[in-house]
Amino acid sequence: MTSTVRFLAFLLGLGLATTAASGQASNPPALRLLLSEVQPGSLSTEQYCTLVFVDRHFHMEKATLQHGRDSDRKVYQGELSEADWNALGGILDSKEFRELKVPQNVSPLVVQDSHPYNISVARDGDFQNLEFLNGKSLKPYEPQIKPLLQWWKSLRGRRLPESHTPADPRCALDNAHAVFSQ
Repeated sequence: MTSTVRFLAFLLGLGLATTAASGQASNPPALRLLLSEVQPGSLSTEQYCTLVFVDRHFHMEKATLQHGRDSDRKVYQGELSEADWNALGGILDSKEFRELKVPQNVSPLVVQDSHPYNISVARDGDFQNLEFLNGKSLKPYEPQIKPLLQWWKSLRGRRLPESHTPADPRCALDNAHAVFSQ
């Protein structure tokens, strides 16, 4: 009986050690940038989300939502070329973008011409978070934001093979704060 308990304890310890080792090896790289855009439509809504990691890899999702739920979600992954990575770094590290401060306001219950963008950039252990509910809220910051949005649309416009990896929870929309589009 004692040898059976020892054997089971050994197997349990081995399993825990293997799990801990595999957990350490699978730590994802740190996030450099998160971009999210929601394009409301009359019958369905398009959501685009891109995560860019410090190792130049990216995770991109395009979702079609109907009645607040995914009707279709595609995931794409890849690695940015040296030119794309350098262009992104030049935009994010520019003085104008780095010093950009967008006040965080409480979301109104009704937003006219809703077209939200969320941008989060890793900055020295913290994040520079920029949120725009529509074109009107984006307008004052357009000179600083436009190069990033153009870079992103260029990346989204490429033909990329669909990935079978699951959706990233960081790309999920927050349903806790309902905002109605008018």
